[in-house]
Amino acid sequence: MKLVYYKSDHGNFGDDLNLWIWPKVFGDNFFNKRNDVAFMGIGSILMGNSKFIELANKSEKKVIFSTGVRSINENFNFDDSWDIRFVRGPYSSLRLTKEANNYIADGAYFLVLLPQYKTYLNLPKKHKISFIPYFKSLDKVDWKSICDGLGWNLILPTDGNVEQFMIDIAKSEQVISEAMHGCILADALRVPWKRLRFNAHMYEGERVSEWKWNDWMLSIDIKENSFIEAPILKRKKWFKISKAAYKKANRDHLISKLSQHESISFNLSTESIMENMIEKMEKEVDAFNAKYFQ
Repeated sequence: MKLVYYKSDHGNFGDDLNLWIWPKVFGDNFFNKRNDVAFMGIGSILMGNSKFIELANKSEKKVIFSTGVRSINENFNFDDSWDIRFVRGPYSSLRLTKEANNYIADGAYFLVLLPQYKTYLNLPKKHKISFIPYFKSLDKVDWKSICDGLGWNLILPTDGNVEQFMIDIAKSEQVISEAMHGCILADALRVPWKRLRFNAHMYEGERVSEWKWNDWMLSIDIKENSFIEAPILKRKKWFKISKAAYKKANRDHLISKLSQHESISFNLSTESIMENMIEKMEKEVDAFNAKYFQ
């Protein structure tokens, strides 16, 4: 399998999860089998005429397995060499297949099929609240200072240790995350979560960001996309002052908003949604193994 995914120079948990999770789902030799097949898993990398599609098209067969469409503006022209198993959510399904039901959820949820999943669930709680920033927001403010000031635990998405990232979430009573996969993994690990809008939606673009979040949240039957709103301050208002002063202004702005987070409810998908998801994922794993490895 030739993995097609977004690779950040500095690492990003949600994307790097591809390297960790699929060999655990399909076997240690997953990436050493079927070199004629391109595999697209976790990530919003379904974009028309993108480098990801171009790379996948170099392989004889192409598999889409939980991937997300990046935005409503994407157009696709896939031939029979593309095997669309399922996508992340109803938006992705409708855009890619013209039908709204060819989805399960984000591929990170396959964590629940692993033997160690129950071990994660049974870990003792160590942190009241853990916070996860978006990987492109790390240089915008001093997140350690902010979390220390609020009495929260900071989990960075760029440390490179996928399992430790999940353990830190599992040891938390609640999670607040700017990163979508911070909330996704919290949900999979049954930790109540809520979203912060700071910089990610501005970096990606409002329409792209909200499309992604709603696509995932609707897949787990959460219809209200609520969040803590604390948008990064516009640089043009601060161009006459130093970078340090600009960071401090954003820090104070964030602390003010985050300290009032109680006005926004935490989210968690229901057990029935999880059970239904698990049943579908198990069937997909069996069908995939039968088609490509037997």
